Amino acid sequence: MSAPAAATAFRPAAELQAAARGLALTARQLVEGAMAGLHPSRQPGLAREFSQYRAYQPGDEPRHIDWKLFARSDRYFVRESEIETAVALRLVLDATESMRQTDVAGGLTKFEAARQLAAAFAWIAQGQGDAVGLHAISSTHPLTLPASAHRRPFERVVHALAGLVPGGHWPARLPLITPARRELVVVLTDGHERSGEIRAALAPLQAREHELLFVHLLTREELEFPARGALRFEEWETGAALELDSSAVRTAYLAAHERHLRAWRQAWSSDRFHYAAVSIDEPLAPSLRRLLRRRARQLPGR
Repeated sequence: MSAPAAATAFRPAAELQAAARGLALTARQLVEGAMAGLHPSRQPGLAREFSQYRAYQPGDEPRHIDWKLFARSDRYFVRESEIETAVALRLVLDATESMRQTDVAGGLTKFEAARQLAAAFAWIAQGQGDAVGLHAISSTHPLTLPASAHRRPFERVVHALAGLVPGGHWPARLPLITPARRELVVVLTDGHERSGEIRAALAPLQAREHELLFVHLLTREELEFPARGALRFEEWETGAALELDSSAVRTAYLAAHERHLRAWRQAWSSDRFHYAAVSIDEPLAPSLRRLLRRRARQLPGR
């Protein structure tokens, strides 16, 4: 997937810089709110503050040996917090037309929620020295930033995020990710697809040792369907319209939506694939905190 120059050319330079500064500030505040009360993680990667030992192996740096522990046990151990455990973070951001949907109660679009969460993840990763890459998925303005830990990746990612405008649909054929090195892939999407193209794009990850956090962004209206009376329903990405009595279809809609959510949960919940539904009418900091805690609990060995 290429990164056309037009992908970030939606705003004048001054406006783009202001938007990037605002997004950067929001991300920092979001992370501060999410990290409050978090217990230290004992896993490498996102939000790690851990200290654990393992037996010395050929190739480990001698300077990482805990000599005090050697004196007590007469065995060589190294502290994993001092070993290179960086995990590249790859952000996959759904930038399709359906992400323009706004939560009526919260006033936030799915895309803005996804953008804020993406920036927050990038801020956490930069603080840990992890490489950060970004894929913005759209049939109209796709964008790719290769994973990099150099030159403050947070600023690089935030500047790209600030210039994005959602549009189009998720491409039917998308050779997305088959990285050679171990990565944590965070997918931020509303899960809207025509014929399984999101699942198809992410499927290669299941055959490898990468970790995936699937963040499913939803509005309160989708979850509860509070509408009453005659309404016109329009599909975001095709424009197809349907006029129905909302009261008459509410029960069927809620049942179908629950099946839809169950299918995503069953498809992606495992030791290395974590599914999390986020209702964007709620504050994002607690949602981010729950995401990090849930991931920590689901990782192997916890």
